[in-house]
Amino acid sequence: MIPAVVVPEGPARGAYEKAASSLLCDCGCSPQAIKDCACMRAEELRTSIAADATSGKTGDQIIAAYVARNGQKILVAPPASGFNLVAWVGPAVGLRAAAIVIGGMIGRWRRASRPSIPAPLAAVSEADLARLARDVEDLR
Repeated sequence: MIPAVVVPEGPARGAYEKAASSLLCDCGCSPQAIKDCACMRAEELRTSIAADATSGKTGDQIIAAYVARNGQKILVAPPASGFNLVAWVGPAVGLRAAAIVIGGMIGRWRRASRPSIPAPLAAVSEADLARLARDVEDLR
């Protein structure tokens, strides 16, 4: 059994916290930060990160070493550069486009469902009024 991780104190604690919160556990169960995962593999990784932090490495150096070994897929959040910008900007652009399309559809539906306004009575000719009066008399 692996002993519980002894979290370093002082400046090494900051490096440990940053690295353990920024890296994903590679156990395969669920994508969680090493700091939060409860599996045995995460415990091993926490021990390794604590040893690196105690030896004097900074949080960024520890993260860089893991990224060099495993690629960017080990990071909790992808860096906001290059193609990874799609992961950061894509959802916002998609939501705005959807809002514009839905707004346009609602506007079109409103215009189509407006009741037609009858012509004012002044536009009715005298001949039409006379014919209407005859039709009303015929109905009586």
